[in-house]
Parts: sequence; C-alpha cells; structure tokens
Amino acid sequence: MSDSISIKVNIAGKEYPVKISSSELEEVNSVELEIKDKLKVLQSNYGVKDKQDLLAMCLIEYASKF
Repeated sequence: MSDSISIKVNIAGKEYPVKISSSELEEVNSVELEIKDKLKVLQSNYGVKDKQDLLAMCLIEYASKF
C-alpha cells in the first residue's frame, strides 16, 4: 500500500486505528456511518443499550444476508 493512510474508525463509541489506501477512504467512511445507523435502529427496536450486544446483533443480521 504505497498510498496508505492511517485513520481512526469509530464503532460503537470506540476508536480503531486502520491503515487503508486513500482510494478506500470514502468506502470506509460510508461503512462506518452505516454501522452507526444500524446500531441506532437496533437500539431503538429492541431497547438494548449494551454496545457489545448491539454489535453482536448487527453482525448476526449482516452474516445472515450471505
């Protein structure tokens, strides 16, 4: 990755350092926003407040699509 950049991705209130190519920046930002929105929907629909539980629910829903 010669054109790599380091960014911090915030998922469920926790920042994760990620090294990506500059061409991936828009996609990574889009995915970050999609996850944030999905977690809000799950929290609203199920009343779950624990971030780890919400992430697990999000992952289960994502994996079941494949």
